Amino acid sequence: MIDLCAIRRLQTSLRAFEENLKEQTGLSFNDALLLCAVNKGITEPGALARELELSPSRLTRVLDSLETRALVTRTLSSIDRRSLTVSLTESGARLVQEYSCSEITLPEELHFTQVGREESII
Repeated sequence: MIDLCAIRRLQTSLRAFEENLKEQTGLSFNDALLLCAVNKGITEPGALARELELSPSRLTRVLDSLETRALVTRTLSSIDRRSLTVSLTESGARLVQEYSCSEITLPEELHFTQVGREESII
């Protein structure tokens, strides 16, 4: 049987994590995931949408927000002028480095045990 109370605790913990992330970095969860994906080398909007499981319209809104804040840029691809490439700005790269190394605490419910050791689920 599915433990709905456990799922609710997980949902509440995830919401608290997102609020903490927003307070510390100014980023929404989708913002942070997109910056991480671009930092890992995923730069084509279609690939980003698939990686983050976002609709093209939602991806565009996230990119618009990050571009307005000068954290990413969209440029025409040097390989195919019909395509765009997303890249981090200096500010975006610095922010990725800062929050990757930050002391953002994961709620206990966002940890699980695997093969005898505790790991984060994100």
